[in-house]
Amino acid sequence: MALVVDPNLEMVPDFAGNLYAGIRADLEAATNQTEDEVITRLTETWNADHDARVAEWNRNRDEEARVLAEAERVHTTQENEARTQQEAEAEKERLEVEKKKPKMNSFDHASSVGDFLTPRPAQYAIQKLTNFEYVELWYFSPEGCKDALKSSRSVADNDLSITRTDDQLTLRPTSAFKASKAATADHELSFSIFLRAKNLFLVQISKAKWPQPNIDALSLFFWHLENHPIQNNSDIGDMVILTYASRVRQDWHDCLKHDEGFNIGNINENLIRTINEELWDKVRSRTWNTMPATVFPRTPVTHSHGCLHT
Repeated sequence: MALVVDPNLEMVPDFAGNLYAGIRADLEAATNQTEDEVITRLTETWNADHDARVAEWNRNRDEEARVLAEAERVHTTQENEARTQQEAEAEKERLEVEKKKPKMNSFDHASSVGDFLTPRPAQYAIQKLTNFEYVELWYFSPEGCKDALKSSRSVADNDLSITRTDDQLTLRPTSAFKASKAATADHELSFSIFLRAKNLFLVQISKAKWPQPNIDALSLFFWHLENHPIQNNSDIGDMVILTYASRVRQDWHDCLKHDEGFNIGNINENLIRTINEELWDKVRSRTWNTMPATVFPRTPVTHSHGCLHT
């Protein structure tokens, strides 16, 4: 049975006092001892019992102290672990926020702006390149860059749209998602504008971090077309090259999306000849249709496939 009162606070009873006179007389008669011997015996017996109870009390207090200390240690350990985990999670969240936070790069204090500023295409075109998507070369022509500058001045500051970037919703100018109404297809450009536009296009895809093999293939693609002999051997050579460039570049992007990419830098001469014949057929058809009926009577033309390709 656990002790509830500290025995260290107890005092030895006065066995020589009147309270214990009867007990002394009984013990004297029973043991044939003197009164002093009985008092000594009673005192020694009480002291022995008292010492045992004090020892038990101290053991219990030591055990309680040990249990409390262990519980405190476990509690402190749990608190430290919880705090460490919270701090780690908070640091992780801080690093994630810091990683997604826009950063401004430093600069060379000894440098200055260059002698020539590269024209800036529309945000729509830049966004297309960032997503590795097809976009018309017109956006990189002088006319396209002027149109972009004009549009950026006319767009209201609050004309924004929501987009998802890195699993976060962000606001971007609506102009970044709208194609220009003035944009034209590659094959509708003049050959000189085509050459100027492709130069800025190559610069911009490099800035957009396109894979270097893809950039190299496109550079070779444009070089071959710019120097293709059909331009000197045909009255419609420029038109053939522009049509080939327009169709093949679009097809290249489509194939890349389906993981069926090909080397666009390898020019397919058979396809160029096919396009050349197709365009000559159109030229001859237009010439035929504009001739007076008295010179070349018109007769119906039957096509084996039941449709007329234009």
